[in-house]
Amino acid sequence: MVPIGLAPALALVAGAACGVVAPIPAHPILWGIPLVAGAGGVLWWMGCERASFVAITIAFAVCGATVAADARDKALHSSIRMLLDRALPGFSIDTPWPPGFHDPIAIRIRLTEDAAPAAVATTLRARVVDVRMAGTWRRADGGLIITVGGAVDRHARAEWVAGRTLETPVSFRRPARFLNDGVPDFEQDVALDGTALFASAKSGLLVQVRGRGTAPEEAAARVRQHVRQSVTRWVGTHDPVSAAIVTAVLVGDRTALPDDVRLRLQAAGTYHVIAISGGNIAILAALCLGLLRVLGGAGRIAAAVTLAVLVAYAGLVITSASVWRATLMASLYLVARLLDHRSPSWQALMVTAAIVTCVRPLDVRDVGFILTFGATAALLDVARRMRARPARHRAAQWMLASVASSLAVEAALLPVSAHAFSRVTSAGLVLNLLAVPLMGVVQVAGIVVASCAGVDLLAQPAGWIGHLAARALVDSAGLVDLFPWLSARVPPPQPVVVLAYYVALGVALTSRGRLRVGAACILVTAAAAIGGVVKLPAPPMAEAHLRLTLFDVGQGEAILLQPPQAGAVLVDSGGTPFGSDGFDIGARVLAPALWARGVRRLHALLVTHGDPDHLGGGRSVLADFAPAYAWEGIPVSRHTALQEWIADARTRGIPVVPRLAGEQFSLGRTRVRVLHPPPADWERPRVRNDDSVVMEVVFGEVAMLLTGDISAEIERALLPRLTHARIRILKVAHHGSRTSSSRELLDGWRPQIALISCGRGNTFGHPATEVLSRLDAIGAQVYRTDRHGQITIETDGADVRVRTYVGERK
Repeated sequence: MVPIGLAPALALVAGAACGVVAPIPAHPILWGIPLVAGAGGVLWWMGCERASFVAITIAFAVCGATVAADARDKALHSSIRMLLDRALPGFSIDTPWPPGFHDPIAIRIRLTEDAAPAAVATTLRARVVDVRMAGTWRRADGGLIITVGGAVDRHARAEWVAGRTLETPVSFRRPARFLNDGVPDFEQDVALDGTALFASAKSGLLVQVRGRGTAPEEAAARVRQHVRQSVTRWVGTHDPVSAAIVTAVLVGDRTALPDDVRLRLQAAGTYHVIAISGGNIAILAALCLGLLRVLGGAGRIAAAVTLAVLVAYAGLVITSASVWRATLMASLYLVARLLDHRSPSWQALMVTAAIVTCVRPLDVRDVGFILTFGATAALLDVARRMRARPARHRAAQWMLASVASSLAVEAALLPVSAHAFSRVTSAGLVLNLLAVPLMGVVQVAGIVVASCAGVDLLAQPAGWIGHLAARALVDSAGLVDLFPWLSARVPPPQPVVVLAYYVALGVALTSRGRLRVGAACILVTAAAAIGGVVKLPAPPMAEAHLRLTLFDVGQGEAILLQPPQAGAVLVDSGGTPFGSDGFDIGARVLAPALWARGVRRLHALLVTHGDPDHLGGGRSVLADFAPAYAWEGIPVSRHTALQEWIADARTRGIPVVPRLAGEQFSLGRTRVRVLHPPPADWERPRVRNDDSVVMEVVFGEVAMLLTGDISAEIERALLPRLTHARIRILKVAHHGSRTSSSRELLDGWRPQIALISCGRGNTFGHPATEVLSRLDAIGAQVYRTDRHGQITIETDGADVRVRTYVGERK
């Protein structure tokens, strides 16, 4: 193994990161790599070792930036996107608007994972091979996630395994984008993760198997199927959740894991133990080496056999970058043993990082890359320090090493967790002492179950032990329920805070005396800022201005009202029109958007009515922003989602206050009138659009009308009560549906500015052409979230400024 120095390897990784974040033209600088590397060789021959070292390090950095920039461009402009964009404009990632609907297009795909069944659909992850355009099959490439609608026959689905080629007609669509300040570009992120487009097939009957995988792929698929069946038989009889965890630990298949369990483990900081990574690889390697030692095998023979087992296992489990990174690192170590070469562990770590960066340069932007190498580096440093200070008693040494390892990993990855997951948890410091050994028990028990499925005497107790360990792993996460302060959602830390944290951490670990004390003080302060204990100043906002922000939440609605000298009020919380699709818009979109607006806590959260596109993110908002009040309109006792939101608010000690017609109150110098709905005189069996809470917000000479989803009939009834301020702003009802924004309202109140919240390419045709025509007829300036993204209105009560995400200021 050729040693690679720490600095050049780090330069390679850092250069790749720069090439992804701030892409550079790849080809014009290619000549610089051999030039700089050649200069380094000449300097080395001349005896200028330091200058040679600097030149080689620069060459590594340029190489990393070049390959990453090229990989980024190919990922964002995959051939499948370009091919579709030429036939159906709107598929290019550089085009802000999505394409229109199209007839199904026949494609051939090669599955990268086994089919993942769900209640009403089946998900396929694949790479496209051919696309049939104008009667001709054309080569294409790019990752796809395909949703196959309806129930799929179990035997047919068993044929959809990784490596096989399928053919089916599909409708393509682009991943959703939410254009708000502080919210990542999800479409770009999934493209860089390898998924170019989403697609849907109407029925499993239209999916045909056209080719089998290679012999190793087919064998791996059979083994995975055997593992699932064995675990279901021997562990699933005790608890399906336990079976899902054992399956996840053995083959990386987490599709059967319930969402609530996944969220509990994430909040507790122990979710990583069920995601196959270095820990699983280490346990498997230790099992192999230990078993071979018992059987009399040792040295190079043991290393060779273990290497073969690890490589086979990496090919067996469901695709995971963390698996092949960990396998590569272990393989380098074992190959070194085969060659009788002894090198420091950090050398294998850096060689692995360099190889990963060269082969898959986009991995440097993956949080898993940072977690893998960051955690490993922390563990190696702890091991070095523990060897220097051995304890007298083996049990005490094990406990000390476990606590120190857990603390080191948490300290090394604190800013990463806060930035990537917007969560800081200290529960992991304690729970990982239990979770990691439990994961080992689950893995070993699962291996016995899968290996001895036909031997009841062995499989039955192993299944029971695996169930108990998996159940204990899930139950341990209940610590966060007892002590919620152990896990907190936080805004992503500012770059200067992250830099200060890591510089202080490095100085504290490598210095002594007063310098170490000073660095420790800075480290604690930065950690407190990252964890939200120390509040950093929010983005500036004029104290005398009222700000209204209409967030881009797709085909939903969420409005933030920030009155001067008063707390912020969020009106609705987004969501999808037909309920949950597994995407938590409250945590993934609203939380970062609110943090970017400087909001850390809300005065109130108003749910105008209980439709899922207005309520969808409500529970996450309650958890992340702890509003002083929860406001609702007419109660609907039979509406499950609305009642769950109310129960969640009351559990958190948040009073639920009805807001009904006739109420008037002030938020600082801002006057708010509730115009609708009147108190109910009959019990509502379901949520109705016409029961939406309607509020008029008046600040100086500016009046804003927030209409929910009311229809033209309610608009006409409200017209006589509206304030005819000099400047009038209308939040268009029901996403621009033709049943709202009546001519009577528009002619009678004549708003100068109209705001529409609607999703790009939505299937409802919102906003309706008739509504846009009526708004144009009165001369209203129209702003739409599907065209403009986030819309911000600021006013001092006399003048109004409109700013949109997509570059428009008025």
